[in-house]
Amino acid sequence: MKQAQYAPPKAARFAKRPPAGFPEALSYPAYAPAARVRAGRGPGRLAWGLVAGLFRLAWFVVTLPIRLVLLVINLVGRLTGIAVGFGMMVVGMALCISPFFIVGVPVFVIGLLLTMRCLG
Repeated sequence: MKQAQYAPPKAARFAKRPPAGFPEALSYPAYAPAARVRAGRGPGRLAWGLVAGLFRLAWFVVTLPIRLVLLVINLVGRLTGIAVGFGMMVVGMALCISPFFIVGVPVFVIGLLLTMRCLG
């Protein structure tokens, strides 16, 4: 089945041609994207933009200590999870080489999952 783009192009019967000696580049319209029509910016619109910017700045300053405390809590929690998970992996490997291997394998796997969860 042939698609449309593989069909031979049809010759235009009445194609406009530039007169002899006329540069071809002038025959085509210049590409200029249509300019967006912007509404007039009045002084009220500018004032509202400044007021909104000041409110955003005030909100950023007020919430900065809260965000920093939450960031530190998140970081400490992740580091604790990594330490506990790594410790469980070590204990699990130690139990795997003893007669308690039936307990060591799940402890190792849980420690591995906890470590991976805290890293990612």
